[in-house]
Amino acid sequence: MRVFIIFLLLLMAGAGAAMNWQHNRYLDLRRGPVQDRQEIFHEADVFHVATWLQTAPGTDVIDALRDLKQSTEGGPDWIYAGKAVLNGVVSEQLGPAEWSAVILLQYPTRQAYDTHVLSEAYQEALAKFERTYSHGMQRSAAQNMLLPQAFLARRVMRLLTFQPNIYPLKQLDSDAMTENAALFVPRLRAERELGRDAVVIANLIKPGTVEQQAADAEYVGAMFDLMAERGYGPMHLGSAVALPGGHDFDQVAFVYYPGVDYFASMLQSEYFQGIIGGKQLGDTQATVTVPILDLL
Repeated sequence: MRVFIIFLLLLMAGAGAAMNWQHNRYLDLRRGPVQDRQEIFHEADVFHVATWLQTAPGTDVIDALRDLKQSTEGGPDWIYAGKAVLNGVVSEQLGPAEWSAVILLQYPTRQAYDTHVLSEAYQEALAKFERTYSHGMQRSAAQNMLLPQAFLARRVMRLLTFQPNIYPLKQLDSDAMTENAALFVPRLRAERELGRDAVVIANLIKPGTVEQQAADAEYVGAMFDLMAERGYGPMHLGSAVALPGGHDFDQVAFVYYPGVDYFASMLQSEYFQGIIGGKQLGDTQATVTVPILDLL
């Protein structure tokens, strides 16, 4: 009995150490390569707003966001800012747009957002962009804090069941690549300077039919296996909240990938091309960005 108790205590201590390591690893990624300033704990009333912005031709996106950030001083916390590299999937509701950037802001309450968005300084700063679209998000601190632990558990389970490693990813010949992958890869690699260590995809998500959801669940599961193995994944996941004039989405998700070269390699891989057909949603906007908050 004593041996069993000692074994159990050692097992619990090992699990605790692994969970602490996983938490700190994701925290280091958030604070470092992703340039994400989200506090781990926040009140339930906190309200997040994700905004897609399109600059006028010839406008420097970093200068434009720097002016916008200055207009919000004393207001919301800037959690993430990313320069848009490409729009991977275009929402049918939003329609085609050449988005230049995506930002994620945090307000203490929904009321604080409603007050701030009407301020003259903020409206003047937004007016400098050709087009903007904002969508709210109710983000659970507890749920997001546990996400890395869920990936750790998934990785441990794969190891315990002797599942083969997915990485390194086998690359396809150029002739076997999809048209989108062939188009996206050069644009991704052109952003090596800003995206060397991190890519963040900003997603608005509306589930599809029951059949589409079943197919999508298989795709998501396969992607989660890869994310768990390589140590990356969602940084923000929350329920979508439509703002006045907004569209119909159910979730908002900001997902981190370890750099443009990795992301390009993934797009060209046999593994990804074998599962991407299962990604089926009612509607989604997926914008690939590279972090620039430290430059603002």
